Order: sequence, then C-alpha cells, then structure tokens
Amino acid sequence: MADNEVLTYLQMFSPDDLRPAPRPPTTLEVKELDQWSPLVRGTTLRVGRAHRWPSQRWDDQQWQTYLRREHLRHWVALIHGLPAGLLSLDVPPGGKVEVDTFGLLPDHIGHGIGGHFLSVSVRLAWTVTPHVSRVWLHTSSRDHGHALPNYERRGFRRYQLEESPTRQP
Repeated sequence: MADNEVLTYLQMFSPDDLRPAPRPPTTLEVKELDQWSPLVRGTTLRVGRAHRWPSQRWDDQQWQTYLRREHLRHWVALIHGLPAGLLSLDVPPGGKVEVDTFGLLPDHIGHGIGGHFLSVSVRLAWTVTPHVSRVWLHTSSRDHGHALPNYERRGFRRYQLEESPTRQP
C-alpha cells in the first residue's frame, strides 16, 4: 500500500516576513524568461523529475495550456550562464501572488544556493506587481527534503495541510 502525498500550503503577508538566507559562494543571476522560452519547459522537467511533479506526464497540449496562462511569469537562476533553477510566479490581479514553481536542478542542490535563490524569488514576488498583499505556495511531501524547511526558514508560515493519494510515476 502506497503512502499518501501531503501538500503543505504556506504563506506570508508582508515583505518584512522574509528572513533572507546568506549569499552563496557562487554568483547567482536571476533572469526573466519569455513564456515560450524552451528553458521553462526543460528546466521544469529537470527540476521536477525526481519528485514526480505532474508536469512530468504532460503532453504538448498540456504544456501549451500551461504556458498560455495569462498571469504566469518565469525566471531562471543561472550560474556561470547555465541554468541552475527555475521560479514561476502566478500574478493575477488582486495582489495574491503564488509561487507556482520553485526549484533547483539536482546537481545544484546542497551547495548553499537554494536559500538565497528563494530569498531572491520572494523579493521578486513582493515587487512583481503593485499592491501585493500575500505570497503563497504549496509543497509536496514528494518534493526535496530541503524544500519545506527552506520555505519556513525564509519566513513562510503553514496554513493548510491536504492529504491526497500518491501521484503515479
């Protein structure tokens, strides 16, 4: 019998809630991408592979639908000009910004980059549009073991748990 997946929802209500991580020894550049950049799909797939993100099973039509989402914006984290991670923010009117996708490529995990990239990402979320009142996200028990502690160390607070059947590989 497979164990269930637990989704943990987290939020912050003020940019002052952010507790920034120290800068890593490596310079991290964060660059906004066009929604149709192949880096969005490629990096999402590479980040999510080990965690069985639903996007792993999407066909071309599902990717087109996702990339056409009106309020979705994407940034790539670069180290020496090469992708190291991805941030996607859903920025609908109303000031509630969702961290839709956040993660590092597997070979960049454990090098002190994730906390800093999340700090930069949260600052972006608070400034991506005027009048942001809430930044929120969810993480899965299937995500990397550093994910939830990193979110909480940066100042996100849990507000909901949701248990669901485990995603199929």
